[in-house]
Amino acid sequence: MGRFLAIGLPYEIFVAPERTYNRIVSLEDVREELERSQRYDMNLFEGEEKGESRHVFTLKHEVLKEGLLPFLESFYPTIYHKPKDDGRGYSHALETLRTTPFEQWLDFAREISNYAFQMDTNAESLYLEIQKSVGPIVRLQFHCLLLYLGYGKVITEGINDFANFFKFCMHETFSEHPIVKAVKIYITG
Repeated sequence: MGRFLAIGLPYEIFVAPERTYNRIVSLEDVREELERSQRYDMNLFEGEEKGESRHVFTLKHEVLKEGLLPFLESFYPTIYHKPKDDGRGYSHALETLRTTPFEQWLDFAREISNYAFQMDTNAESLYLEIQKSVGPIVRLQFHCLLLYLGYGKVITEGINDFANFFKFCMHETFSEHPIVKAVKIYITG
């Protein structure tokens, strides 16, 4: 199986200590580092402590409910050249989201029946060094709403700088949609 370039919206970000050097990594430390180094607007997420240096951030329901559909209506025509009418394309995803109660959107994503909108639990982990204190490193695991999957396999070495630049470009292009500051560019598969 190959690895593919993907664009997704992290629904959940799980934080697990990797090397903490006997330091407790706070929820706020991780939040600040995600904003500083990964350009996330962490006001879009709710944080919850799950134990010593274990945390989870979840995209706020009101952010998803109010921001997802307007963002996708701008984003999909930009990233996909033309809609597929096979019942699995972005136009079908948009129509389903428009006509489905918000409470069922994640169930639709979990069905993995639409290439333009599905739950992806295979997103590449990110190792984050907390700059506020010396040395602690945490591993972030992402459960994303997959919004785009590249057509060909990618070589994964050295792609992080490109992904960060591409994320910046998306922020600039779709700046009228606050939810774009929760988007992740990643490798999956």
